[in-house]
Amino acid sequence: MLKLLRKNTADYIRANIVAYFFMILIFVIGVVIGAMAVKTLPDEQKVELIGYLRVFFQGLAARSEGIGDTHVLLTSVVLNNIKIIGIMWLLGFTIVGIPFVLFMVCLRGFVIGFTVGFLVNEYVMKGLLFAIVAVLPHNFLAIPAILATGVAATTFSLMLVRRKRNKENLFYNSIAYSIFCFTMVIIMLGAALIEVYVSPVFMKTVAQFFAQ
Repeated sequence: MLKLLRKNTADYIRANIVAYFFMILIFVIGVVIGAMAVKTLPDEQKVELIGYLRVFFQGLAARSEGIGDTHVLLTSVVLNNIKIIGIMWLLGFTIVGIPFVLFMVCLRGFVIGFTVGFLVNEYVMKGLLFAIVAVLPHNFLAIPAILATGVAATTFSLMLVRRKRNKENLFYNSIAYSIFCFTMVIIMLGAALIEVYVSPVFMKTVAQFFAQ
């Protein structure tokens, strides 16, 4: 069973290697644009962001170990992650949805690039360390899930453009596509758990350096 799964996974990746390369490229472009946007940020907005981060770091460093409202936060993160995959899944059923899927992937890269770029630009090594513990853990799962969903949505949308009149094959392809996206939702749930329960532990430790 495991051997068959590995074979099917390898066949899937080989069949979609170009699509994955293009999707990763779109994501990287978003990261680069986000990092470059930091340089164009007006001084007034930089001061506001720095002030907000200072309060955030102080509050994070002083926060007790209790979970507090983490259940509310988890619900918010889970719903947001489901919404991302759900929207991309729906866009896959539309022939004109491909540009929107690419935009969502690029936007995710932009947010990450801007966040990391701003922290590094203002706090250098301390900012890089905080960016690693705050951004990397949950995105280690979230980014591959989003990229995989983006590839699945675009390839399914293109299949609709080139589809034949065989509605039975279209039905089974739709089911397979939906199951794949549901699997990505499960991965995004894991990312949400990491973001809410794991990342804050490291963020609290690193925030001590900023609160000094």
